[in-house]
Amino acid sequence: MFKKRNIILIILSIIITIILCLIIPNNNYKLNNNSNYTVLLKPNTYFKNNNYDYYIANSIDNININFNYLLKRKNNINYTYNIIATIKSYAENGTKLIWTKDFNLKNTNTITNKEINIKENYNIDYAYYYNYVKSFQAYYNIKTENYLDIKLDIKINDKDNSSIIYTIPLNDNIMEITRKDYNSFINNKSNINYINIIIFIIIVIISILFIKKILNNKDILNEYQDLIIPINNKPNLSNNIIYLNNIKDLIKIALNNNLSIFNYNNEYYIIIDNIYYIYIKSKEH
Repeated sequence: MFKKRNIILIILSIIITIILCLIIPNNNYKLNNNSNYTVLLKPNTYFKNNNYDYYIANSIDNININFNYLLKRKNNINYTYNIIATIKSYAENGTKLIWTKDFNLKNTNTITNKEINIKENYNIDYAYYYNYVKSFQAYYNIKTENYLDIKLDIKINDKDNSSIIYTIPLNDNIMEITRKDYNSFINNKSNINYINIIIFIIIVIISILFIKKILNNKDILNEYQDLIIPINNKPNLSNNIIYLNNIKDLIKIALNNNLSIFNYNNEYYIIIDNIYYIYIKSKEH
């Protein structure tokens, strides 16, 4: 039976192992994402440069989207990627999507490499998409809240996805361009090597038990040091030998029979009626 403290040590080791495996970043991938955008304004007397956090919609000429995406891995990666511009029109309160329109900017076939290196640059004609929405509104005589998503969509090894989405409002008001990144492989539990976790847990348990056994035996030997008599020569053993797996059993026999324990190197002996009771410290029988 395990002692309570042994069980607690094992449980703590397992918990710590699992926590470490979950919080340590996944090293299968190394991501460097330097994608960005630049807004080009129409000639005007008010704004002297193009670098602002917010823009007046009708002052925008073009929006330059630069996808600069580098993902490295130790093993080969099979991947495809698409770039899509999507108009999304919502009911006036912005809660219900009522219409979408996709514009495929680029599609690729499967690529195999140890890295994904995408460098794509698109000059988005803001007026084109803005007027497309205005035509939709005029046709149905409705008001809508409209956005343009420019999305780089990457499919990795048929299971992981990565994407970058720039969302551009299409309206007559002051607006802000936002970006959203999604990388499923970073937090994907399937990337955790559960076999390694199990092996590590087993090693931790075995190590704890081994260390505990050594420490327990050492403590017991120190406690009953008066019973032990070192000898210089190994005794001639008869055929009547009983090997013991635990020093505790040998000490118990010695105490019950009021005998000493002979010690030669890592071997401990008691002789009773020509029977040798032996515990070998470095070996179990």
